[in-house]
Amino acid sequence: MNKTRWLACGMLLILPWVADAQVYKWKDNKGVTLYADSPPPGNIPYEVVDNVRSAPKTTSAPAAGADSQAMRNAAALRRQIDAEQERRNDDKKKSEEDARRINCQNAKANYQNFKIGGRIYKMNAQGEREYLGDEDIQQGLEDATKEVKQYCTGEDN
Repeated sequence: MNKTRWLACGMLLILPWVADAQVYKWKDNKGVTLYADSPPPGNIPYEVVDNVRSAPKTTSAPAAGADSQAMRNAAALRRQIDAEQERRNDDKKKSEEDARRINCQNAKANYQNFKIGGRIYKMNAQGEREYLGDEDIQQGLEDATKEVKQYCTGEDN
C-alpha cells in the first residue's frame, strides 16, 4: 500500500512536465514533414503542435540570435581545438628536441671514448667484458662520427 502511494505521488510530480511538452512541426528542404520537441535550426518556418494552439510561428530574431550564438559556440570550440593541437605540437617538438639533445650528448661521449682508444670493452649477454680489437675500435669511431653528425647538427661540436 505504501509503495502505491509513493508511485502515485511520483506520477503527479512528473505529470506537469509531460503536459507542458511542446511538439514542433516543419518541412525540410526536401518537403518531408518533421516533428521534434525543439524548434528547427535556422530560419525555417514551423508551427507548434498541441491541442490548445496550432497557429504557425516563424522564427525571427531569436532564432537568428540562437544561430549566431551557435556560430560563436562553434568558433570558440574550434579555437579550443586549435589551441589544444598547437599545445600538443609544441610538446611534441620539445620532447623531440630533448631526445635529440640527449642523443647528441651520448654520441659525443661515445665518440670521445673511441677517439681516446686504449682498451675498450663491451659487456656481453652473460655480463662478461669483451675487449674490442683495432678493427672494432675503428668501426666504432666511424659509427660514433656518423651519430655525432646525425644528432648534433647546428650545435658546436
